[in-house]
Amino acid sequence: MTDTPTMSAADRAAMLVGGSLIVIGTVVLGLIETFVGNPSPVPVTNEAGDVIAAPTIPVEIRATLIGLGLLVWGCYGVYKLAAPTGGEGAPTGTAAMTE
Repeated sequence: MTDTPTMSAADRAAMLVGGSLIVIGTVVLGLIETFVGNPSPVPVTNEAGDVIAAPTIPVEIRATLIGLGLLVWGCYGVYKLAAPTGGEGAPTGTAAMTE
C-alpha cells in the first residue's frame, strides 16, 4: 500500500497499533507456541487427569491481544465516521437545494 497524502497520523497509528496487536496475537505467538510448546490450546491430560502438556502462552493472553487490536480498529472506525472530512466538497443541506 502506498502512502497517500490523505492519510493522517490517526490513520497510520490505527493501522500500526491495531495491526501489530493482531499479528502478534495470531502469527507471532502461534509460531512460538508451535515451535516451543504444545500446539494445542487446551491442556493435554492422561487417564488419571494429570496435565501432561499445557500451552506455553495462555489462550487468554492471545485472545486479549487480538481483542485489543480489534478494539483499536473499532475505535478508529467510529472516529472516521464522526470526524469531519475537512474537504471542500459539494455543499449539503438547504444551501445545496437553493443553488
